[in-house]
Amino acid sequence: MPANDRVDERAASIPHATLSARLGDVQGLLVMGAQAGSISYWPSRSGGVLELHDGGLHATAGLPEDLLGTRYSAARHGQTQYGSSRPWRQDTPYSYSLVRHWRDREAQLRQGEARAEMRCNATDTVDLPLGSRSLERCEATLAWANGETTRSIFWRDPVSRHLWAVRETPWPGAPTMQWQVARHWW
Repeated sequence: MPANDRVDERAASIPHATLSARLGDVQGLLVMGAQAGSISYWPSRSGGVLELHDGGLHATAGLPEDLLGTRYSAARHGQTQYGSSRPWRQDTPYSYSLVRHWRDREAQLRQGEARAEMRCNATDTVDLPLGSRSLERCEATLAWANGETTRSIFWRDPVSRHLWAVRETPWPGAPTMQWQVARHWW
């Protein structure tokens, strides 16, 4: 995400967990509204909500197209093993699949399944709203069952594997969703 001095200044003045986010056409600083276990909720001024599971995209609400849920599973030896394995927490290369449900602009419910392999590069310095960090850039190209592809990029701490920034297209044709951690909550 491009640097935004105004967002950086606002983030510095707020003592709570914050994200600098762009969810399609919705953009700005989000302050954590609630947390339940590994799920965190990030409301926007416009009424939308970003829901993260362990720092990764899980669902949205109040957007023109909403992600209703995400389920990750490991892909080993051609078999899908469902569980709570989130790709950014794993050693790479890491093969996985995901299932996502969403509501499109016509209020139709949709489901998509994709297979992916995530690979991480060596650490590099990444500028974030409240400073710079040395992070791994991890990329995954998702091959959807309908033949389309999307891409996810995760910037993670090389030791804790906490996500500090994300940019992804959650399903084919979806708006790009991206965020950077300004003030962390873990």
